[in-house]
Amino acid sequence: MTMERSGQLLGAEGKRAKESPLNILIVEDVPEDVELITLILESNDISFSYDNVTSAAHAKRHLSTRRYDVVLSDYSLAQFNGKQAFEMLKESGQDIPFILVTGSLGEEAAVEFIKAGMTDYVLKDRLFRLPTVLERALEEFELRRQQQSAISQIERQARREAMVNRIVQAMRETLILETVLQTTVDQLHDVLEVSRCSIFKPADVQEKKARIAYISEGTNDREALLGISSDFYTYYQEILIRSPSGLIHQLNDLPDALRQEAEVQGVFSLLSIPLLYQSTFLGGICLQQCDRPRVWTEDEVAIVRAIADQCSIAIHQAKLYQQVQAELAERQRIEAQLRHDAFHDTLTGLPNRALFIDRLEHALQLATRRSQHSSSAKVHQFAVLFLDLDRFKVVNDSLGHSTGDQLLQKVAEQLQLSVRRGDTIARLGGDEFVILLEDLHNASEATEVALRIHKQLKKPMLLDGQEVFISASIGITLNSSRYTSPEEMLRDADIAMYRAKRSGRGGYEIFDSSMHVIALGQLQLESDLQRAIDRQELRVHYQPIINLGTGRPEGFEALVRWEHPRKGTISPSQFIPMAEETGLVREIDLWVLQQASDQMKLWQKEHPDLSHLTVSINLSGKHFSKGELIAQIDQVLHRSGMQGCRLKIEITEGVLIDNAEFAAKILEQLRIRKIEVCLDDFGTRYSSLSYLHRFPINCLKIDQSFVTSLETDSEKREIVKAIVSLARNLQMRVVAEGLESSSQLSFLQSIHCHSGQGYYFSPPLEASAALGHLRHTRQD
Repeated sequence: MTMERSGQLLGAEGKRAKESPLNILIVEDVPEDVELITLILESNDISFSYDNVTSAAHAKRHLSTRRYDVVLSDYSLAQFNGKQAFEMLKESGQDIPFILVTGSLGEEAAVEFIKAGMTDYVLKDRLFRLPTVLERALEEFELRRQQQSAISQIERQARREAMVNRIVQAMRETLILETVLQTTVDQLHDVLEVSRCSIFKPADVQEKKARIAYISEGTNDREALLGISSDFYTYYQEILIRSPSGLIHQLNDLPDALRQEAEVQGVFSLLSIPLLYQSTFLGGICLQQCDRPRVWTEDEVAIVRAIADQCSIAIHQAKLYQQVQAELAERQRIEAQLRHDAFHDTLTGLPNRALFIDRLEHALQLATRRSQHSSSAKVHQFAVLFLDLDRFKVVNDSLGHSTGDQLLQKVAEQLQLSVRRGDTIARLGGDEFVILLEDLHNASEATEVALRIHKQLKKPMLLDGQEVFISASIGITLNSSRYTSPEEMLRDADIAMYRAKRSGRGGYEIFDSSMHVIALGQLQLESDLQRAIDRQELRVHYQPIINLGTGRPEGFEALVRWEHPRKGTISPSQFIPMAEETGLVREIDLWVLQQASDQMKLWQKEHPDLSHLTVSINLSGKHFSKGELIAQIDQVLHRSGMQGCRLKIEITEGVLIDNAEFAAKILEQLRIRKIEVCLDDFGTRYSSLSYLHRFPINCLKIDQSFVTSLETDSEKREIVKAIVSLARNLQMRVVAEGLESSSQLSFLQSIHCHSGQGYYFSPPLEASAALGHLRHTRQD
């Protein structure tokens, strides 16, 4: 039976009850007593409803299916008693007041029942006390509930802090982010007793969907779920960015497509908290309940949120740590690269001069130490090989610097194939390489290496689809007690290399002391040559060029001579190559040009009948790598007053090959000034017909090596005949050099060679003698 009565409970609790009527279970089998109980409650303005039960079964059913605020029970009933009713209340789990309302209970029995846990009792003959007892019991139970709630809150807070502390401690114990985050999901899984706990990473450009990065060890099918990416997590990512406080979803709250995916994954309820650091979304923690629907409490949400904050900090710190480590690794890499670059050539990767000198110095020190502790004279023998590529500049200039760099890289590879493991190969710069050969048994091992290098370099090298052949001149120095520094040994290897280069390309020379003496002499000669112009030691001699048809002079070739104050006349073959190497040849050429122009202008002024004569000046290829030549020639002609048509410039084919484009521009400027260009030493080098068509060449000069052999070498005669014929067809003049006999003259006249010069007519003469010869020839 369920009844409702109006009334009001007094006191603070009465105010609460007015809003919410008490729900009372009355255990009483006497209807009149039930009536008395309800009347006394009503008379005290208590608002309530009640159920009346009279049997144990009836009482048990009500306590298991309904919730009450208080139980009022008689002690003695027909079918059971108040003690049994109290046990049923405890079994139901409802923590509410239990008040005996009885007329037969003695004081001693009442005290025992109170000790057993009943709240209070009221005798039926003193029923007026019931409202007071009821009010006091409700207040006590409310106070106890509040205390228990506070204790539970404290316990939950302690548990939450303990778990957070454990996770934070785990974070402090390791800088490995993977360990921290895996520990986090494992502890959340255990403490909150969820089906699975995961941390998902946000989607980025590479990963278009969010994916599970960490999942608790206790998760069923963990391996299948770890690392998966799906719309399920991407959906929550977008929402979590907008709702940093977190999300609580039941299965029915999800969109249809995601609900189906959740069903596949067996998810009933989930809790998601974002991982945020300074408004940056780093991912999320997702707790899922897969065995039943679950209501997530505020306390649980607070725990997860607190841990999410710590995880966000850990992720951020890990990123900072990784960034610092990456920067440190990059700095170490750069420092290592700088150390490597300081001792290695950037183009070939070989050791550079600094590292080579260091290793050579170590070899010298080792040899010195061993010789001091051993009677053997050959304790530690080693050698230095100095290599210079032959005609590398031609390859570099004709095919380009990029191809030249490729060639140097290929040469470096070939050198490494030619030496033993442990030998040091270094690039000094340009096309110069050095090799340190240690632990030699005899000098022949060094020459064997040189021969291997020559053999290796003979193989054609394919560069940008074009085959290139290269050779090297090698100087060899063997260690001896006279060397005290690596620079001395390297110097002598360099001297030997230059001796090899002068002896013929693609060879090698072993250094001996006489080379050093010669090198010192060369050095002194170079020094003297630097001051030869200022000291007026240079002279210009003039060799007549004769028209072979008329026998009369048509001009001169101006040739430089050096009168050394101590060594006398020095051959041009000795000092001109030296001037080429030092770059002094440009200054010498311009000096000769000025002297010859002044002399020709003087002759023309004093002897007007000689105004038709021309003067030929040899110009080094060094001029054709600068942009100053034309201005310098203009200046000389202006200063001397000589016309450009009386000047001829002699160049070699190498000028056209080494600086083709630049040479073409300069030759065109010479043509505009009516200055003729003669191709000197024709036939000795490339003799390419393409140059004769491409460049404004006026004259070919046949090298004396062909002319001197005309009487004995039929092949040379045919070559000379072909050159003359070619020149006539191209409307060029031909000058034969080195003419020394009448038979040579007769042959050249027979093939209609235009001009000739040589000792048959006159050697190179000083200006006064040349003029006298000229006057004599004209009288004849």
